Amino acid sequence: MPYRFTRCLANPIREFSTEAPGIPGGLTAYGTGNHEIEAHFAMLAHGIAFTSYAAGDLPNRFVSFVRGKLAMPVITWTIRDQPAIDLTFKYADQMTFEGFEPDPVRIA
Repeated sequence: MPYRFTRCLANPIREFSTEAPGIPGGLTAYGTGNHEIEAHFAMLAHGIAFTSYAAGDLPNRFVSFVRGKLAMPVITWTIRDQPAIDLTFKYADQMTFEGFEPDPVRIA
């Protein structure tokens, strides 16, 4: 198993589904420029199951597409305050937070 894991790290997205079957693989992404967004679209050919996107770069056409057309979950990172929570639940499905414990009432 260590060999398979090491090989997977060399080319993580392209080989992940083969090297780690049954484990969802995702894309950690950021940016709003055309070159960044197009690079993210290219990753869809590699069987990603979710996207984790920088909250400050929302909304954008990539996230809108994967959520709206592919029903792919989108997670935001790294959330540290209420405005970022509000942004997350307007354009994404879940968040990675740090430095506080979110109030469930304000999230809903």
